[in-house]
Amino acid sequence: MTLFEKSVAGRSAFSFGFEEDRAVAERYIPEFARAAVKPLPQVAELDLVRHFTNLATINYGVDTGFYPLGSCTMKYNPKINERMA
Repeated sequence: MTLFEKSVAGRSAFSFGFEEDRAVAERYIPEFARAAVKPLPQVAELDLVRHFTNLATINYGVDTGFYPLGSCTMKYNPKINERMA
């Protein structure tokens, strides 16, 4: 599930202050100022942290599982093996 699918109108984790940024950008480089702000997902900070933590656990890491490699690739062994050696 993407963050846009988890988005609920009115929720926010952080306010960027778009109007102030736009005024500053238009004053210095008007040709680079955006005409409209791109839509961002409206999620709470806790939901955002949970989303990315879940994505991190889905990814396979050589530190969290068995990854059979030959001796020429010892650098990819889990860190616990380095401590035991």
